[in-house]
Amino acid sequence: MLGTLSILLPIFGLIAAGFISRKTGVMGQTAASELNRFVVWLALPALLFDIMANSNWSALYLPDFILVYLIGSVGLFVLVLIWRLKQGVPLADASIDSVSAAYSNTGYVGFPLLFLVFGASSQVPTTIASIIVVSIVFAMAIILIETGLQAEASLRLKIKNVLKAVFLNPLIVSPIAGMLFALSSWQLPQGVETFLTLLGGAASPAALISLGLFLADAVASSNDNTTAARKTAWQLTAIKLIAQPLLVAWLALSVFEMDYELAMMAILLAALPTGTGPFMLAEYYRREAVTTAQTVLFSTVLSLVTLTLLLSFM
Repeated sequence: MLGTLSILLPIFGLIAAGFISRKTGVMGQTAASELNRFVVWLALPALLFDIMANSNWSALYLPDFILVYLIGSVGLFVLVLIWRLKQGVPLADASIDSVSAAYSNTGYVGFPLLFLVFGASSQVPTTIASIIVVSIVFAMAIILIETGLQAEASLRLKIKNVLKAVFLNPLIVSPIAGMLFALSSWQLPQGVETFLTLLGGAASPAALISLGLFLADAVASSNDNTTAARKTAWQLTAIKLIAQPLLVAWLALSVFEMDYELAMMAILLAALPTGTGPFMLAEYYRREAVTTAQTVLFSTVLSLVTLTLLLSFM
């Protein structure tokens, strides 16, 4: 147990550093959004491009892993969507709740955690999981939100909005560009490789501190909540931290009978807390964001316990 905690301590220590710096006023009101912008537009794209550009096709060809994580994410998204719609929740809000339950924080928590547990072999699977979460699960949520909010808009306009939101996302463009570069016979110049290494090396610590800053603001906003919002947030947290890793574990170990280490990576990625993406969606579309913020907060805090138990079991 102490060995497991020593793995998680650096991860949650950086989150706590961001949280405390915001609460004590060391970091200002715009710190979370600005640091998040640095991670999303500079550091994490550099890391994703570098990983994919230096990979070969044999490392990228992980069909069982892709199917397990895709089914585990999309399947859970659909189940939560049906559940929320049956409760009478509007389609746009139900879609945000669904992505909150299926959106693992692979970019901010996944990369540093899996690197500590599995080493460099985890980087390509984590990148694949990030692409699935950001491009497919996120895109599904955008499609449904646009459908719910623009029922009168044409299908062409909806598709245009979705493609624009997805393919202008640097977290999608950078790994695709890296894969295309890997297909070429070119080699990255040493200066460019050093640039990417330095910039990508800042992704994990900056992302974790940014998450801590976000959680500090989420705690403040959680004071203004209803009992129903808090109840839903706890339900979504339980689905994220318990139901999703169990679903992925069943798929990986029983249905697909994956390589054991890859299966453990998939399960650990599924057990990660909810990322900040769903909150950004709620804010962008001007939907009620308290439930989403609380889900990110609750799942991140409780994941210290659930991840400790999972790593101890593994």
